[in-house]
Amino acid sequence: MKNFLRQKLNHALSAFLLTAGLLIPLLGILDVSFAQPRLLLGAAAVIVLFEALSWKRMTGIIGASLCLIGVLIWLFLLNGLSVMNDVLIALSLRLSGQTAALPLIQNPVLWIFTLLIPLISCFAVMDQATWLPSLCLTIVTALLIWLSGRMDLLPWLLPAIAAVLLRLILDRYEELDPLRLLPWIAALVVAAFLLTPGNSSELAPLKDKADELRQAIMDRLFFTEARDVFSLAAEGYYPQGINQLGGKPDISDHPVMQVSAPRTVYLRGVLYNEYNGRSWNNTTGGRRYLWQSLSQRENRESIFNEKLPPETARGSLCDPLTVSVRMLSDSASTLFVPQRIRDLIPGGDLVPYFSNASEVFVTRNLNAGATWTVQAPLFSAGDPGLNRIIEASASFDDPAYEAIAFTYTVLPSHLEQPVYDLASSIASAGLTPYEKAMAIQSWLSRSFRYTLEVQPQPENVDFVTYFLLTSKEGYCTYFASAMTVLSRMAGLPARYVEGYLAEPDENGRAIVTGRSGHAWTEIYFKGFGWLTFDATPRHGGNSGREEPPSAGPSATPSPSEEPTPDPEPTEPEPSAEPDEEPEPSAPLPEATPTPDPVVPPTEPPLPPSTPVPPSEPDQGSRASFSWLLWLIPFLLILLLIVWRIRMTSPIIRDRHAASEGDRFEIWVQELSELLRSEGLIRSPGETPMSFARRVDRSPRFSVSVLPCGECLSLIHYSRVQPLESDTALLRSTAGTVKKEMTAPARMRYWLRRLFLPLSRREYGRVS
Repeated sequence: MKNFLRQKLNHALSAFLLTAGLLIPLLGILDVSFAQPRLLLGAAAVIVLFEALSWKRMTGIIGASLCLIGVLIWLFLLNGLSVMNDVLIALSLRLSGQTAALPLIQNPVLWIFTLLIPLISCFAVMDQATWLPSLCLTIVTALLIWLSGRMDLLPWLLPAIAAVLLRLILDRYEELDPLRLLPWIAALVVAAFLLTPGNSSELAPLKDKADELRQAIMDRLFFTEARDVFSLAAEGYYPQGINQLGGKPDISDHPVMQVSAPRTVYLRGVLYNEYNGRSWNNTTGGRRYLWQSLSQRENRESIFNEKLPPETARGSLCDPLTVSVRMLSDSASTLFVPQRIRDLIPGGDLVPYFSNASEVFVTRNLNAGATWTVQAPLFSAGDPGLNRIIEASASFDDPAYEAIAFTYTVLPSHLEQPVYDLASSIASAGLTPYEKAMAIQSWLSRSFRYTLEVQPQPENVDFVTYFLLTSKEGYCTYFASAMTVLSRMAGLPARYVEGYLAEPDENGRAIVTGRSGHAWTEIYFKGFGWLTFDATPRHGGNSGREEPPSAGPSATPSPSEEPTPDPEPTEPEPSAEPDEEPEPSAPLPEATPTPDPVVPPTEPPLPPSTPVPPSEPDQGSRASFSWLLWLIPFLLILLLIVWRIRMTSPIIRDRHAASEGDRFEIWVQELSELLRSEGLIRSPGETPMSFARRVDRSPRFSVSVLPCGECLSLIHYSRVQPLESDTALLRSTAGTVKKEMTAPARMRYWLRRLFLPLSRREYGRVS
């Protein structure tokens, strides 16, 4: 009884030390106010209760049953499920950097941790578990402290380190008294902690490497923070506020980036799907995915049309070209890239992500000097031969088309009938979807005046309607918005894009400035994917510049050069000189034929007092990292597997065996399991020697099992005590057999060790 009480005391002491080293740091990582040392009293009570219930096997079963019943009653009868749901939501928000919900679930979190961590610690320091589970728990907690940057919590980890050392010593020297060991262990741990230099210059390189490693882990596994998203507002294109398109822009000439490319390239920044009458919002890009993630490869291929068009429909236009970007000034976290990325090579420590709206970004704002290289096809609407590729691709199956069409043809209900009539009239000039889109682009670029000198946009009038029917002049955001809305009215899935237009010189280089900020439209064609359409007149400068773009073989053909028929009788305007603005276009005809008009909703116009909510491109990012809540159960399962392997190890069991007879029996069981895994099972009534001879007749092993059979027969039938030489014989034979096992047999052996109970029934005496 005295030894039993001593064993219980040792176990309780180790469990309490481990609990103290885990409970306070984990709660402190969640929130500073959660780290309350008084909780250790409750944890101690849980440990005492565990020791009392595990006094005997029957009391343990009764205690576990009562606990399970209590948990079920709390979950299903006392609103426990609702509490757990609130806790999980709050913890998920905490992982994304939002702490506002933590005070609301403080009490449930405190008592859940106070119950759960002591129970985990009790199982981790059991005699059969050795010191390995407690070490793993301590390392995981230290890693979480490091990743969270809460280095002030490190002193609370000292009890857990002491528990690991205590278990390590007691595993080897069971006769030692833990109460006498504990002061020495505590002194050793505290001394090591205090003697570690805090600001030593010798450790500076090591600290820098550790910080780099932590940042890399955070960027790749725990990137949930809010980030700055690119907008043309940064270049002065939203003079009336981020929630109102239009107005006279105040564009800067500051250098943004240097681009190397073989031809004109549209560098996408941000994409929008929702038009509300005043501005564009993004409601599809809340999820973020690591670019290099293998699990998201299919998703990435679909979002960036990597497999479109099909191989049989591709031409030379679809061959990827190289685009290199070097930032010349600081910017938001957005990477400016073409649409169909085939390969992305980030420079330096950039860790790229992508959203399901096909935006590409990194974990921090870009600094001057940041670089990346992209392989991508560089085609846009109007390129020769593109029409044939799109028509050939339309006959192939495109499973994503219906969902894309559903999302990118939505329009607000306040749009008026004349705009729908106009869209129907323009699109009727084309027979195929591509021809309809080209007709809309050509009509816009020919019929409206490009200028930066615009009047303020009325707040209570739809932006596109005012541009098409009233003002009839504007810059890139006007033309891109109108192109996107008219395309949707014609049944074409379209989205609004903001970014930069890079027009390289004859050497393939372009200095992109604030005046290169641009907006355009992307339209999706079945079987082909997204395609860039730019309705802004070329003579006005696609990027908002008032000088004409440089001509050259790399320039994209202008929409006016396309042979697509134009339903309007207006003639193309002559190009304006750099110092003068283009003449106003002819007014729109009063009556426009309306074959097959598109019927719009009949809701009233946009109310004047309706506020426009700001765009939140990352509002779904919190849910994307809710999988991190499964990290702790995964680690617990991993620890359980490690503990199980250690517990069933014959070497560990041999070390803790009380007598030579027990050691002999352990290796008899091990040899029996090895042979069973190879399909060599002793038949009922077969003697050990007969079985050994049968094993030796099979040419599977280089060692003879017959001496083991003779030894086993002698000991079991004559009831003599085994000697150390007998155990050594079995140990040596089992080791040789294990090395020479086949791969399937080795797999069966490990599965039996993991999942079969360690009892006399499964590992019993072989007689």
